[in-house]
Amino acid sequence: MADQGIPFTVIAGKGETTPSGPVASPAPPPLIDLTTSERRIWKYICDSLAASNLEHITAGLPIAVIVRTYSAWIDAMKDCAAKGRYQTSGNGWSSEAPWAADERRLKSELGQWLPKACLTIPSLTRVRKDMGIVSGQDDLFADLVNHANERPSAQSG
Repeated sequence: MADQGIPFTVIAGKGETTPSGPVASPAPPPLIDLTTSERRIWKYICDSLAASNLEHITAGLPIAVIVRTYSAWIDAMKDCAAKGRYQTSGNGWSSEAPWAADERRLKSELGQWLPKACLTIPSLTRVRKDMGIVSGQDDLFADLVNHANERPSAQSG
């Protein structure tokens, strides 16, 4: 990740307006002592949620879990790249390396935590739909279907 922040801009779409004030982000929970790289991940997640206009002031603990899990997953991926995913014993038996098992487990944990924090496209779409915010990309084929429905002669049947 680069030292500079990701440039985010929030634009209003389809007649929607953006909130009048900025969305507040939580501070890391007490006693967690995030490293410098973990603080960058924390800022990236909070900036992403704020740019999406999602309230997350009470999400400090889940974000902390995601930050630590993501950081550990990155370390495990580096270990896999450097040491390989499999080990071979003296008698020729090949098995998954412990760091490869960690990488797989951590990726699975992220797959469970990210949607809970609205950090995946489907979860963000679902939350926006529940909030009544209409996205311009929910139905990519709406124009085509409407065109077909307006021309009964083009329909089969």
